[in-house]
Amino acid sequence: MSEIQYIGEHLIPGKIGQIAILLAFVAGLLAAISYFFATQKRGTNEATSWTKLGRTSFLLHGLSVFTVIGVIFYIMTQQYYEYQYVQAHVSEDLPFRYIFSAFWEGQEGSFMLWMFWHVVLGGVLILVGKKWEAPTVATLALIQVFIGSMILGLYITDDIKIGSNPLLLLRDTVDLPLFNNAEYVQKITGSGLDPLLQNYWMTIHPPTLFLGFASTAIPFCYAIAGLWTGEHKAWLKPAMRWALFSAGILGTGILMGGAWAYEALNFGGYWAWDPVENASLVPWLILVAGVHTNLIANATGYSIRTTYIFYILTFFFILFSTFLTRSGILGETSVHAFTEMGLEWQLIVFMGFFLLLGIVMLFAKNKEIPSIKKEEAVASREFWMFIGTLVLLFSSILITGSTSLPIYNKIMQFFDPIFEGVVINEPIPHYNKYQLWIAVFIGFLSGVAQYLRYREVRFQRWSKKFWKHFGIAMGATVAITFLFTLWIDANAWQYRLMLAAGVFTVVANLDHLITFTRTNLKMAGATISHLGFGVMLIGILASSLNKVQLSTNPFAMRGLLSDRELLEKNVLLLKGDVMPMSGYDVTYVGDTLEGFTRTFEINFKQKNKAGKVTEEFNVYPNVLYSKDFTKIAAPNPDTKHYLHKDIFTHVANLPKVELDKEYAQAVEDSLNYVQYNVAPNNGFTIQDTIPIRDKDTLITRSYRAELLSVNRQPKHPDYHAEAGDITIGAHLQIHTPDSTFDVHPMLALRGQMLFSYPDVVKPLTMKAKLEEGVFDQVLFSDKNLDYELFTLKQGETFQYDGYNIQFGGFNRNPAHRDYQKEEGDIAVGAMINVSDGQQNYTAAPIYFIRENRPYNIKDVVEKAGLHLRFNSIDPKTESVELLVAKQATQDFAVPVSIATNAARTDFIVFEAIEFQGINLFWLGSIAMMLGFFFSLWVRWQSKMKIEKNKIPAVDNSRIEVEA
Repeated sequence: MSEIQYIGEHLIPGKIGQIAILLAFVAGLLAAISYFFATQKRGTNEATSWTKLGRTSFLLHGLSVFTVIGVIFYIMTQQYYEYQYVQAHVSEDLPFRYIFSAFWEGQEGSFMLWMFWHVVLGGVLILVGKKWEAPTVATLALIQVFIGSMILGLYITDDIKIGSNPLLLLRDTVDLPLFNNAEYVQKITGSGLDPLLQNYWMTIHPPTLFLGFASTAIPFCYAIAGLWTGEHKAWLKPAMRWALFSAGILGTGILMGGAWAYEALNFGGYWAWDPVENASLVPWLILVAGVHTNLIANATGYSIRTTYIFYILTFFFILFSTFLTRSGILGETSVHAFTEMGLEWQLIVFMGFFLLLGIVMLFAKNKEIPSIKKEEAVASREFWMFIGTLVLLFSSILITGSTSLPIYNKIMQFFDPIFEGVVINEPIPHYNKYQLWIAVFIGFLSGVAQYLRYREVRFQRWSKKFWKHFGIAMGATVAITFLFTLWIDANAWQYRLMLAAGVFTVVANLDHLITFTRTNLKMAGATISHLGFGVMLIGILASSLNKVQLSTNPFAMRGLLSDRELLEKNVLLLKGDVMPMSGYDVTYVGDTLEGFTRTFEINFKQKNKAGKVTEEFNVYPNVLYSKDFTKIAAPNPDTKHYLHKDIFTHVANLPKVELDKEYAQAVEDSLNYVQYNVAPNNGFTIQDTIPIRDKDTLITRSYRAELLSVNRQPKHPDYHAEAGDITIGAHLQIHTPDSTFDVHPMLALRGQMLFSYPDVVKPLTMKAKLEEGVFDQVLFSDKNLDYELFTLKQGETFQYDGYNIQFGGFNRNPAHRDYQKEEGDIAVGAMINVSDGQQNYTAAPIYFIRENRPYNIKDVVEKAGLHLRFNSIDPKTESVELLVAKQATQDFAVPVSIATNAARTDFIVFEAIEFQGINLFWLGSIAMMLGFFFSLWVRWQSKMKIEKNKIPAVDNSRIEVEA
């Protein structure tokens, strides 16, 4: 059998991308080798040649990476679904602004984003690295080789592969009968982007976070370079600048993830101790510890070995987080994890190689690393800073141990298949229980350490000043903490201690900023970060302990929400009805549907004791439906922001009949319809027997109803007209003692198919529909009509049953709801005016000839009960024969069926939470990151000044900025 020649495939971009992937891998390997020899032969002419080759190779590697990324963006924007990656992440209805999110939704795209940032950072190293260029870029290029192998897609055997290629054709990844068709490209569509990721945060959060991930490689590269070259002190200053940048940008990425969770997810918070959240936090904590030991090493010569260890561990835990996220080992324990792609062992080799590289080099060079034999003085700053780094390391170990339980379970189940595994059922209390004490210790320590000095050997001279400032700070802390407890509901002593730690951090660092750094703001970076940490602790406590569940009204919800958890946290809002809750009157005003997004308008009114509205605002949470509208793909909250609090809202649930088709059909089948045959302008009585909630009692309700009219051109929100449809609708009114409701059911006949469109009176749980017998009454049956014949010329009038009927003239291009013109038709319409002296009506019956046979289509003046037919035309006299009949009320009965046990669909289950003081958390977190960047700017300015003036570098260790 000859090979199928496929039509419509766009193969050239894929071939270019395939070549670029392979070239990126080879060029990265060549760059690593070239820079390796440049480092080994440093100080010789040969080293220069190797460096030039390394630069050229890294440049080629970077261009290749950019080419691969460019090709993938091109085929995604062009929607070439023959490529597996495009088909999996893009669809026709995906807005262009989410193309970036779709790119890094998949594992391959995120690997390429990681590589992209390494290329950018490697370029900076080449420009500014000077003597550190060769060893650092050699290590970075080797890292790129490992990451590049993740997208190679080379098969060693049928079961063993290296990487997952993003440019494979769909027909090469799945075996479907579809691919037997040479024109299959025209028959496939895209799966589209996960609805949870269709958010602007997903456009900016991942690239920021991956820049943070990528940047941690640079301090690691400097650590390897220091061990490699034996320059154990010289590497510390350039590494410090990169570590500050990395801590700032990685922390910002994590913070943006928290903001995304708060703004776009529905769990109501910014941190849930999710395994992937933990996996990004741990390397940041270790990196911050490394920044502090780096600072100690610069200032005193202590902790050089520890700094090596922290930077190596930082990069290792970045790789470990990559393994957790991408190996599939987390299963369903994390909402952030990627699906398994068969790269587990490749990731383990990646992680193990660089951990082993760091350990081996550290042991090999251990004796060469300078250290001060004399222990640090207990009263010195470096001693307590070092203790703080150990606490951060301990925190990281605790978090990692709990996060790694899925790995532990896998290992245990390998040896013991019946082992059930260890699971943390309530992660937030579990982590908070231990991390609270770490926060307390770090809070007090970051305040006390500011008053201490490096290399302190004569504390007695400094002690008076120290105890003065420490005493003032503690006194202020006690007073301010007491004032805060009047606002923050910190009943437990542990929370009060944590609050005091946060307050002390703020007070001590403010004192330090005013007293010690006012004359030299270059030293303010550490103070800004520590201030931010203290404010963040206060914000965490305020937003957690003072959280108010606004959406609660157990009395009103009794019997409406059966689930206890729903009852405690949510209210059921009926459209248009006011629901009192926690001092607000809340109303579900309405909703709009645009595409797959349904946006709800919820009105809040707050009143004073006199009943006067003191505040009013609307929130607009939404839900994103799946493409078949059978489930909620993503609920998106909306938040009302204040300076001192937030009101967080989201739609927790929708009526089940809207989402479950089988359930909706079962509910429809259970309806007890009663048929009423009623004439226009006649009334009838509807009776409804209902149980009283929470009681074994039945009551009977009676409603007065009437049929106002029958309409041949009805409208219904679910009906979409098509050519040839024959429709009929009814207008009914249902009267209660308090209200009147209009109901508009309709039927549509489309070919041989009959479609019913009921209408619902939601407050009464009443559903009305027309029965198909209405067609016999209104359209097709003339058996009960007694037509009279009238011959008229244009403009003539006659009397019939109290109505003046005038023939107004001919319409040469008639239109009628029941007439579809065919080729060869000769058709003309009569323009008829009908009046009873008070009301005027028009009718337009049609007379036409089709295939030499005459036909006529009547028109009905429904409110008058008149049927008119255009029977014939006499061209000689320009007169027409008009047939007119009056339908008696007793002969015209519209069959309407009413059910009084319909399910209500005009409600939502709604949650609202008030987070007091949450802006303190955001303010403190932002200040922490600003401290890192301010420190980086100070050190960079100092470096530029030294190079510009060509003066020897001085020890600027006193311009310390701890994060």
